Amino acid sequence: MKLYVMPGACSLASHIALVWAAVPFELAILGHDDVGGEAFRRINPKGAVPTLVLDDGLVITESLAILDYIADSAPAARLGAAPGDLRARAQLNESLAELVSDVHKAWAPFFAPGRFATQSAGEADAKLAAYGQIERQYARLEAVMVGREWRVLGHRTVADAYLYVMCRWKGMTPTPLSAFPNLAAFTARLEADPGVRRALAEEAPA
Repeated sequence: MKLYVMPGACSLASHIALVWAAVPFELAILGHDDVGGEAFRRINPKGAVPTLVLDDGLVITESLAILDYIADSAPAARLGAAPGDLRARAQLNESLAELVSDVHKAWAPFFAPGRFATQSAGEADAKLAAYGQIERQYARLEAVMVGREWRVLGHRTVADAYLYVMCRWKGMTPTPLSAFPNLAAFTARLEADPGVRRALAEEAPA
């Protein structure tokens, strides 16, 4: 299968998950212009990463769906719920949905303030408002991680790959990640993980 990513984007989570899963895959690294370009839109009309193309040609988009697929396709890696454990699957999907829909989306006015203002003069206010929402999301995650090594299920899952990416982004705001000691400790553990280090190296500029 082939995974399309863009350095700095949330697609790093899917990249890390594939490395953890120890399954063969091809990596396609795109630039910002490539993602919005005609050639890539023929693969994913949404023009977004991550995008996973399976060996049979099926295209899977959206981080939650891709991470779910990776976890289910490599059960020996224990990146998801045990087969048939509906309770654990619900907990994992709850965590992923929260990260994708609440935490990630809180960043939207930061990355694209023009979408949230009718005039360019209002873009600074949109970005400032984003900081407040971002802080609330990370304060909640900080409380969730008290006494935990992993985000959910008591072991490493695909949700940890996504949480790691969200933690990496926090350095772009006025309040550093160090203000959230549980999240900072989690991130430090992930930074030392061989799979995370491999994914970061593969996406680093040559």
